[in-house]
Amino acid sequence: MIKKVNKDSKKVYLVRIQPRDQVTGKRINFPIKYAKNKADAAKLESQMWNEYKAGLNLGNGKAIFADEFQKYVDQRANSISPVTLKAWQDSANSFKSYFGNAKINGITTQLVSKYAHDYVNKHNVTVSRSSTIAKRLIHMRNFFNTIEGKSIKENPVPESPLKVFFRQSDFTISKDWRIFTNDELKRIRNLIISDLKHSSVINWGSKLAILIESYTGMRVGELQALKYDNIIYKDDVWTLKINNSWSDYMNDFTGSLKARPKGYSRTVLPLPQEVIILLKRYQEKQSNFLKEYNLDNSSGLIFINLHDYKSAFNDKPINQRSINDMLKSICDRLNIKAEDKRMSLYSFRHSICTHLANVPGMSFTWAAEKMGHSLQMFMNTYVGVDPSINKQMTQLWLN
Repeated sequence: MIKKVNKDSKKVYLVRIQPRDQVTGKRINFPIKYAKNKADAAKLESQMWNEYKAGLNLGNGKAIFADEFQKYVDQRANSISPVTLKAWQDSANSFKSYFGNAKINGITTQLVSKYAHDYVNKHNVTVSRSSTIAKRLIHMRNFFNTIEGKSIKENPVPESPLKVFFRQSDFTISKDWRIFTNDELKRIRNLIISDLKHSSVINWGSKLAILIESYTGMRVGELQALKYDNIIYKDDVWTLKINNSWSDYMNDFTGSLKARPKGYSRTVLPLPQEVIILLKRYQEKQSNFLKEYNLDNSSGLIFINLHDYKSAFNDKPINQRSINDMLKSICDRLNIKAEDKRMSLYSFRHSICTHLANVPGMSFTWAAEKMGHSLQMFMNTYVGVDPSINKQMTQLWLN
């Protein structure tokens, strides 16, 4: 029902739906909403019916929390990636195990706090912004946000719940990512280029992947999904135009870039012509190798898995573990240590972003776009102290 009414001395449209319980026949108390105009009211009414038909009983605080959270997850299944969905489903399973048949209106802040502490103790996990319990509480808070002011008065999960529930001494400082200096990047590249002169074709893939990663800082899934037709020459430089990603978890292509709609593409940071020449050379070597074993690279994957004939036959790329193992081997040879920090292929992404942020006159908007991030995410997550200029800046300050 849509009706024009006065609210707070303004003319607005009241929107109400009155579904009936299929078992009892009684009307279900579904919360009234308001819209500024009739068009918005019609959209809101449709949305309210969709919520009801999806099984979310938003007006009933006596519903079982774990069951309603599971419905909430199921409703989101088609709009989030399989990896994200798995994280949400893990939360649903955890809530079902811990809260059992507890009703929505029985979930209090004190009970949520107890759950958080019990979870940390039982699983022996750390407390930090990136910890598992942080994700669980964010998921729970997001769910309760949808029914706050409807079936509950206030969200039982506070903002920044970790700070509310835990003492500062309970927190674990998460390890920073290892940032490669410009000199280290140069040494890694030189070693790979030298190795490729005498490496067998099956070892070219991982080394060439690391070489490209050292210039572009792409997400690893984007790197794995690269095809030869992604190579383009634009604005007087060689680069890669990408629109797909690979997931080792799914064992399949995602069909899009992270947090972007299907069909969206972007170009990455420029590649030296020397690297493009190596890519073309690898394409020829790879083609000859596949013909020798009666295999075909029908999709044109650059990093097709030549170590595993079954994977090659099914057009699957080298997995992240193999590339990371190759990086570890290269770093060991160059005596590049982790220095009590996290070091993997992802270190290149952090390194490139950090170096970009320290280029005088750099457009952060341009840099964020090249890395596939929003400006805020680029600044908050990746911009750190560049070890290549740290000593220089210290001397500048002292002088």
